[in-house]
Amino acid sequence: MKHSELQEAVHLRRQGVSYEAIRARLGIAKSTLWRWLKADGLVETQPQRLTELKRQAQRKGAATVRAQYLSRARAVKAEARRELGNCSPRDLFMIGTALYWAEGTKQKPHNIAQRVVFTNSDPAMLRVFLRWLRDICHVPNELLTFELCIHTSGDIEAAKRFWSAILQVPSERFRIRLKRHRRASSRRNVGARYVGLVRITVQRSAQLNRRIAGWIEGLCQLTGESANGKPSDFGSEYPGSIPGSPAIHGVGPGNDTTEIGQRR
Repeated sequence: MKHSELQEAVHLRRQGVSYEAIRARLGIAKSTLWRWLKADGLVETQPQRLTELKRQAQRKGAATVRAQYLSRARAVKAEARRELGNCSPRDLFMIGTALYWAEGTKQKPHNIAQRVVFTNSDPAMLRVFLRWLRDICHVPNELLTFELCIHTSGDIEAAKRFWSAILQVPSERFRIRLKRHRRASSRRNVGARYVGLVRITVQRSAQLNRRIAGWIEGLCQLTGESANGKPSDFGSEYPGSIPGSPAIHGVGPGNDTTEIGQRR
């Protein structure tokens, strides 16, 4: 037995080299290699080391794949932003109308005085909607009311600070509406990142809601998607529309007197 070969075998095994690779490199019998490694206490522990090395390699490979995926995703998004170009006033008009079509509270036959109400948890969407109200609908700030709808388990003060900064609205303007938290709930929007959702209401805006309904009908006509080829009657049901959010209970529409809504 050559002492240098023994040292090399031990060194290679500590580096995670397999038995077969060491035997092929040193030209020794398997029994000899096992005896050398046993003397250094490597026979029992090394399989665990090899397993850990394999896991490390797998994690490293997964991290590399994820980094490549994120890099491609960022490139696609950057190209898509360039394709979009600038936002014109008409673009904003269309965007806001479509947003309200999807997320806003519509008037119904049983409530033809429904005000403009928009509820969401997406900060960017709420900012766009506010800009639409101010720039397109010319709604003054004093007619806007804000409600923070949040589970009792959430950090209410932190959520107020978050939305105040995002929407550029003083925190004292947020009315708090709590929802009872169920311990057995499977909801994932919990923890420090949970900030609830915001409900924006425009006071004295039944007339504006009617105009928005007309804009929505106009969008349908522009795209050739009107129901039965003609616009719906005022006050008809919009399939799938929900007055407000399921997170809000006990909130009824107000009776409007002075109304806004004349688009300039």
